[in-house]
Amino acid sequence: MSRLPSRLRVDTRLDWRFGIAVALAAIAFVLSGVVTAAPPPVLTPPEVRTAPAQFIVVAVANPVASRPAAVGGTAHGYGSSTNYRVSASATSTIREIASQYSLTRVSEWPIDELQMHCVLFRIPPGTTREAIIEKLKADKRVLIVQPLNEFESATDVRSDPAPAPAAGAAKGLEDPYAKLQTNVRALDVTEAHNFSRGAGVRVAIIDTGVDTKHPDLVGRTQLTRNYIDTDEDAFRGDRHGTQVAGLIAAAANNGVGIVGVAPDVRLMAYKACWQTSASTTGRCNSFTIAQALADALAAKAQIINLSLVGPSDPLLEALIAKAIDSGVIVVGAVSDDPRFGFAAKLPRVLPVAEAETSGDQGDDILRAPARDIVTLVPNGHYDFASGSSLATAQVSGVVALLLARNQKLGITRLRELLTESTENHDTTRGPFRSVNACVAVAKVVRGASCAN
Repeated sequence: MSRLPSRLRVDTRLDWRFGIAVALAAIAFVLSGVVTAAPPPVLTPPEVRTAPAQFIVVAVANPVASRPAAVGGTAHGYGSSTNYRVSASATSTIREIASQYSLTRVSEWPIDELQMHCVLFRIPPGTTREAIIEKLKADKRVLIVQPLNEFESATDVRSDPAPAPAAGAAKGLEDPYAKLQTNVRALDVTEAHNFSRGAGVRVAIIDTGVDTKHPDLVGRTQLTRNYIDTDEDAFRGDRHGTQVAGLIAAAANNGVGIVGVAPDVRLMAYKACWQTSASTTGRCNSFTIAQALADALAAKAQIINLSLVGPSDPLLEALIAKAIDSGVIVVGAVSDDPRFGFAAKLPRVLPVAEAETSGDQGDDILRAPARDIVTLVPNGHYDFASGSSLATAQVSGVVALLLARNQKLGITRLRELLTESTENHDTTRGPFRSVNACVAVAKVVRGASCAN
């Protein structure tokens, strides 16, 4: 049985086609209008990552008329004070709350989209987080009070045996590993590209970092933001975000690696999660994801990909509701853990689960291939991966294909298109149902049809 090596290195002798592709991508990137540089984001203090139970998030009203360039500002000097805009009333309220409940301000940031000022507090010694939260819930000055919740990437970190490549997979593509992309065949991506490649659609990936210098991604990322640290090498060395980005946007027909579902999108990579090693899941928290969501809104993202799961979180739910009200399409990974409803179970979020597992999540769940999917990993490599986070990325790609042809498609119509295009597939793993990208796109392109 043929198997993909655990890691595949790109041939450094890239042919002239790749050079031309990179040059054209760079020109298109410049002409498309790059988002102007924003001040440094609020970094996550190491203690917040190692002892999250010692912290709470509090939000108070902050009716500021002007919009900050990006999330910024902190009690300990992170970020840029020139872009930190908070009303005098919010400042006074936070000072009074801190004094009354013996709380220590660690970081704070305004979220203009919600007209709130959020503060990360350390709880006092000798008390519990639950006790402090109950007291603050009764305080009329407080709009939101919650734990500093933790979230994780929806990926199976096990190293599963890889199946033999299916004959004829991704026929017609020049990318050398396309024959291993059984997911591309199931989604009918090659035919869909006859009608749309996602050109110009802005897709925000809120995840770990992304290897923006990977040969299949180079020149394809519009902006990057890092809420964890300032380590650029670590940003590009993160595995999970790179896997997700590759499935959405890996370059097509460049003679290198694989093809993404929507290879002509404009990526925005927000590092809100960290990985302690390549074999561990990405970890995030309310503090980091809230900043990423606010920045994605400010950057006019059209799609937000959330290949992560976690508990209910009032602050994040308010930000997602605001994003959807603004016309942003939010795509979230479904978890088998009943404790983790974020973000897939939120109203108007497109929920995505693994096609290969029947599950009982409900008829409204969208599905895409998610087992043994070949995708990008850092340092110019490729590998198999599994998990609903991968299915989520592919559905985000299909949404981008649709929006590129009709940007007026709302969440209701998009859900209908994706549901109506879901088909049965017979595979070596057994039958499963999955979204078909070509069928979905053909429904919005006059005269389009899919031979398969």
